Amino acid sequence: AARRYAYYAVTDHASNLAMQRMTDEKMLEQRRRLRALQERYPKMALLHGSELNIDPDGGVDWPAEFLEGFDVCVASIHSHFNQSKDRMTRRLIRAMENPHVHIIGHPTARLIGRREPIEVDLDEVFRAAARTGTALEINAFPDRLDLKDEHIAWARRYGVRFAVDTDAHATPHLDIMRYGVATAQRGWLTKEDVINAWPLGRLRRFLRKGS
Repeated sequence: AARRYAYYAVTDHASNLAMQRMTDEKMLEQRRRLRALQERYPKMALLHGSELNIDPDGGVDWPAEFLEGFDVCVASIHSHFNQSKDRMTRRLIRAMENPHVHIIGHPTARLIGRREPIEVDLDEVFRAAARTGTALEINAFPDRLDLKDEHIAWARRYGVRFAVDTDAHATPHLDIMRYGVATAQRGWLTKEDVINAWPLGRLRRFLRKGS
């Protein structure tokens, strides 16, 4: 609220990322706590989400019935980075075709100075993002900055929408939002292109993907 946000989404990692030790029960308890906080702080909307793991074939954590309970789902690649270009492209497209996946997180999976971007047909990925109504993340974390500015401008030509976020794993990380905003600006985006710059009602309509 101090940052003058109208809404805020919590998207902890899902169960298939073992280091997070997330379970169905923990996720549901988090949702209950978030709903309780919403009652105490009604002026800022609190959205409950999850960052899902895209498996080697493009599937994600949890069945559809469980995913339906989230306000927003991000899906990201966290493993099997060395697949062929064709298979990696199909993997991302299949994830985007899931009606419960709203955003693809750090789409090229790069870690600056530590891991090269995955090999993927970006034209096909951007085309699928526009077709399925899936936003692409602009990750503000300094190690990522993913998508980068030239890819943002490229994707925008396909009519892709974007989500700018901090990938915050601790409260101080919220301060890095400015890096994501600057990257979006270098990609020539406006508020019209960025779903979390929209009013809440319009964002919620976008998140009703496929309905």
